[in-house]
Amino acid sequence: MRLTTLALLFGIMALLPHDALSQSNGAGQCPVEKVEAERLPDMNIPRIGHTVLCLNGEPTVIGGHTTNFVPTPTLEYFKNGAWHLVEMAFAHDDGRAVELSTGKVLIFGGHEKNLGIGQTYEAELYDPKTRECQGFASTDTKRAMASAMAMDDGRAIIAGNWYHKDDIEMYDGDVGFQHVKDVSIGRCSPYILRISKDDAIIIAGGDTIGQPITLPVADRLRGEPYHVPLLETWRMLAGFMPYPSSSLFIGDEAKGDYSYLLPVKNDDGQLAIARVTNGEFSLLQTDVPIPKACQWGEIAYYLNFLVDRKCQRAYLLGMDARASVAASGKARMYVVAIDYFTTPAHVTLYYTDVLSDACDANAPLLTTEGDIMLVGGPPKGSYFKPTAATWLLHVSPYDHKASARWPLWGWLLVALTLAALTARLMTLYRHRKRNQVKETPQSVTVEEPVTALNMPQEETLEAPDDAIDSAKLMQRLDQLMEEQRLFLKPDLKVTEIASALGTSRTVLSNCIKTHHNCTFPQFINTYRIAYAQELMRNQPNLKMTEVYLASGFSSETSFYRIFKAITGTTPNAWRLDI
Repeated sequence: MRLTTLALLFGIMALLPHDALSQSNGAGQCPVEKVEAERLPDMNIPRIGHTVLCLNGEPTVIGGHTTNFVPTPTLEYFKNGAWHLVEMAFAHDDGRAVELSTGKVLIFGGHEKNLGIGQTYEAELYDPKTRECQGFASTDTKRAMASAMAMDDGRAIIAGNWYHKDDIEMYDGDVGFQHVKDVSIGRCSPYILRISKDDAIIIAGGDTIGQPITLPVADRLRGEPYHVPLLETWRMLAGFMPYPSSSLFIGDEAKGDYSYLLPVKNDDGQLAIARVTNGEFSLLQTDVPIPKACQWGEIAYYLNFLVDRKCQRAYLLGMDARASVAASGKARMYVVAIDYFTTPAHVTLYYTDVLSDACDANAPLLTTEGDIMLVGGPPKGSYFKPTAATWLLHVSPYDHKASARWPLWGWLLVALTLAALTARLMTLYRHRKRNQVKETPQSVTVEEPVTALNMPQEETLEAPDDAIDSAKLMQRLDQLMEEQRLFLKPDLKVTEIASALGTSRTVLSNCIKTHHNCTFPQFINTYRIAYAQELMRNQPNLKMTEVYLASGFSSETSFYRIFKAITGTTPNAWRLDI
C-alpha cells in the first residue's frame, strides 16, 4: 500500500506544471503555466520593420529592412515547413500591408532611404493566389509607420505617419488614393477601429515623433473628433504596430457589433483592457490584474492583442525586460491569455523557456491552428543586425502541447502512476458504495470510468431516428453518466456514448440540445464541474491541480474557464464559500 501511494504521489508531481509546485511565481493570483516554444525554419532574409499577415492560411512576412539597415523589396510565405521568397515591386521598410475584402493585399509606404530615413508614396498589390506583386499607384500622402483598415467594399482607410504630417485618406479599391480629412492629432501607427459599416475612429498612444499622447481624443472618419473620458486615466500604449487593427476585433459585424480590445495603462504602470464597442470605451473586468512582473522580473509587453475569435480568447505578448535582452539576446516570452467571454474575464499567464534570438520587436501572428508565431526582429536591440528566427508558441486550446518533451523516466513514472492508480481504485471499488467519494489525505479518490467499448449493452434503439423516444434516451444517458461516470475520461467523444446507447451521434446531440439546450461537450462539462465541487466539498485539502485532473479536465486553463462559465465564480472563490 505504501509503495502504491508513493508511486501515485511521484506520478502526480511529474504531471504538474512547474509553477503548480511553487506559490512564489511573482504574478499574484494569476494562474501561471509553461508552454512550448518551437523553433521553426529561419526565413530566407533576416528582417525587422515588416508586417505579418495570415493569407490563405499561410503566414506571410512583408517588407522591412535587413542587415545594415537596408530595406528589402521582398516578402516570404511559410508553406510545407519552409519559407518561400517573392520579389516585390518596391521596398517597404516600416510600410504597412492590409488584406482587402477582394483577397488581395494592399502594401504601401515605408522609409525612402536606408537607416529608416524619410517616407514614400509607393503602393502595390500582392495576389496570394498568383504570388505576384504589382506597383500600381501612389498614396495621397507619403507615409511610414502608418496603419490601414479594410472596408467591406474593397476600399481601405489609411492614417498615421512618422516625422511627417498625418491625415486620413482612402484607397478606393481600384487605382486611386484620396485625401479625406485632416486629423486633430498626428499619430504613429494608430488604431483604426470600425464603428459601423462605413465609419471608423482613429486613436493611438504616440504621436508622429514618438512622444506619448495625453489628449483623450479620438478622430472619426465621418464626424468630428470626440472626447474619450476613459483615456483621461487609462492611456493607450505608445509604440509601433506592424499588424492590422482587425487583429483586435471581438464583435459580430452581422449584428452591428463592432467591438475591439485594446491594452491600456495608468500612471502607476498597471495594465488593463479597454473594450471599444461602436466607439464607446469601457474597461473589461478581469478576475485578476494583468501581471506587471513574474518571478524572473519585469515583463515588457507588446502594443497589441491577438484575438482568437473561435475560442473567444485574446492574447497579449511580452518578454523579459529589454535591458537584459539587449545584453544577452536571450529572453523568456510571456503570453497573457484573456478569456473575454466570461464575466469577469479569466486571465492566465503563460511563459516559455529562455529563447535564443529573442527580439523586442517581433511581429506576432495568430496561426489558423490557434498558436502564436514570432518572426524576425532585432536581437540584442540592434536594428542593424536583425534575425531570421521564427518561433511558434503552442498556446492553442484546441491542441495544447506539453510544455516540454518528456524524457523516458517521465513516461515510466506515468506508466507506474497509472498502474498504481488502477490497483488502488479496484481495491477501493470493492469496499465502497458505488457513488461515495471517500476522503483520503494522500491522494485523490476517483472511480475509474468504464469505457464505452467495455460497457454492457443493456438496450439497443433500433427504431428510426425520428421515432426514438427522446425522453427515454435522455434518461438512459443521465443514468449512464451517474452510474459509470464516463465524464471522468478526458478524451470522451460523443461517438463512444452514442455507440454505447445504440444510437447515432446526431440523434444523441439533438437529444441533448432538446432537453438541456447545450452541446455534448457542455453537457459533459456540467457533470465534471459537479464532480469537482464534490471533491472540493469532501476533500478540502486537495490541491486544485489534483481536483481538475481527477474531474476529467486535461488543462487547468479550461477547468478555470468552464468552472467560471457554469458557476459564475472561480474554483478558489467557490471553495472559500462552502
